[in-house]
Amino acid sequence: MAINLAEKYSSQVDEVIRKGLLSTAGVNNEVSFGNAQTVTVFSMDTAPLNDYNPEGGMQRYGTPVELQDTTQEMKMTQQKAFTFTIDKTFEADSPEGVRNAGKALQRQIEQVIIPEIDRYRFEKLSEKAGTKNYGTLTAENAYTSFVTANTAITDEEFPVENRVAFCSNSFIELLKQDTVHFTKATEIAQDRIIFKGMVGDCDGVAVIAVPKRRLPAGVSFIITHPMCAPAPVKLQEYKIHRDPPGIAGHLVEGLLYHDIFVFDKKKNAVSVQYGNLGSVSLAMEAGESGKGVLKLSGDITGGTPVYKAGSSVTAPALGDDISSWTEIPADGVISASGKVCVAIRNTDGKCVSVSEVITAVTGA
Repeated sequence: MAINLAEKYSSQVDEVIRKGLLSTAGVNNEVSFGNAQTVTVFSMDTAPLNDYNPEGGMQRYGTPVELQDTTQEMKMTQQKAFTFTIDKTFEADSPEGVRNAGKALQRQIEQVIIPEIDRYRFEKLSEKAGTKNYGTLTAENAYTSFVTANTAITDEEFPVENRVAFCSNSFIELLKQDTVHFTKATEIAQDRIIFKGMVGDCDGVAVIAVPKRRLPAGVSFIITHPMCAPAPVKLQEYKIHRDPPGIAGHLVEGLLYHDIFVFDKKKNAVSVQYGNLGSVSLAMEAGESGKGVLKLSGDITGGTPVYKAGSSVTAPALGDDISSWTEIPADGVISASGKVCVAIRNTDGKCVSVSEVITAVTGA
């Protein structure tokens, strides 16, 4: 017997996701995919402004030009799923409610699904941002850096109203030290807290606190406007099967089909600040002759893991160009000697997270 929890609990499952997501305030649902996986969005260009000529005959307004358009293809790619079982015998031997299938699914949604959606959305917003700034932030320059990023959006003539900033907690701590410009959470009237996670205002922008692990490596804040990024959730299905064939107990399954896109003509309404160099924990194990296996952990999201090896290797700083470094293969196996350093390279080819330089370990 299968129980679709979206039906069993009406809108409860959707409500849990909506309330738990921090990224909702910065996206929209303007693009409908219907039964298609790919949608092409058309953007019309504008015509040049001419000097009116009252004696210009049939072309007093200038020479007519055919209005051109540009297209952007949006293809949904994120199809995520999970499954687990809760055996009847284990449930019977556990305290009441501990191995409850409904509670387990709720926990899966809150601790896995919601953070994954946020993480992916923030990664894509950072990747497509029209303005990217690099530089270590301190209490002295945090506010100025924020204003600079926000001004870049204003100069592109995007709306000031409804902008939101997704900020790391460490960046918010720096802002809080500026009591002149930043409104702390304790000073916000309840009717002004309109977004999940909102903790204050900065330069007229709502500040939303985001846990570090949901932001790409190196990112301190992202300022955006919801008009920039459609984020369709095409399918989300969560089921509990009671006593399916071959299983005594419950089989829980979930399917999530979602994505996010940034309109090409609105990417300049997104600013990102890489203000804190991420830290990669690096270990290396001996592999085959002359080869080693890299083991990475830590701040490794939001870019491509790359490495440099040689007799003399220096760790790069935040924002350094590491476009020439070598991409780490999926299995982590590399040929190296001497010293090795690993970094995370974003789509601009810049360093956003780095490891210490270690001595290469290879097989004999």
